[in-house]
Amino acid sequence: MISIPNPEWNPWENDQNTFHLYRKRCRQETVEMTCAAQAAEILKSKIKQGESLLDAGCGGGYYFWSFFNRSIPVKYYGMDFTQKMIELARKEICKKAKIPENRFILNSIEHLDKEYDNILCFNVLTNSPHYALPLEQLLKKTKKKLLLRESLSDSLIIRYTPDPYLDPGKRHIRVYHNTYPLTEVVSFISECGFRTEIINDKRTKNRMEMVVDIPHYWKIILAERI
Repeated sequence: MISIPNPEWNPWENDQNTFHLYRKRCRQETVEMTCAAQAAEILKSKIKQGESLLDAGCGGGYYFWSFFNRSIPVKYYGMDFTQKMIELARKEICKKAKIPENRFILNSIEHLDKEYDNILCFNVLTNSPHYALPLEQLLKKTKKKLLLRESLSDSLIIRYTPDPYLDPGKRHIRVYHNTYPLTEVVSFISECGFRTEIINDKRTKNRMEMVVDIPHYWKIILAERI
């Protein structure tokens, strides 16, 4: 089942500046993201030849290059619920890397219906109404390892605010920028049958970072199925 948002309220359909940045990343015309590099480095020694990796909430799919350029033998898939992002990935990544367009899937995490050996989900659930439902689905569909990076701190903070950085005429669109309780999220993952390891975020060194004028507290969790 495909579930995609109405483009009238989807911020990623209404942000040309971000779209152009993503296209540059797809074309490797800008510096590699620190978190993309760290994701690849964490998984480099943990992925076996031919294993599948789903990048859930992949945007333009540019994390592909962080694995490819390090010769990590993973079969990379991307999934996003924004039509223009999947089209971008198919146009830029698939053409240059010579991989099938069906490696990039238009769908939401909540409707993920296929299992993968490994799943990567970076900077996505923070922009969801709440972490629990999509995280539960990710864990259900993870055969081996889930690598997660979200805004995690001591308590739950739900923010649903207009984004002043969207395109003119679209800045009334509200976006979630949530911070979730780290201990609660780790406990939830453990209850689903996974060992967890908290990894320091290299970009922020576990310090607060302002993203669109809102505090975020990035942390990385590696979850391995028991």
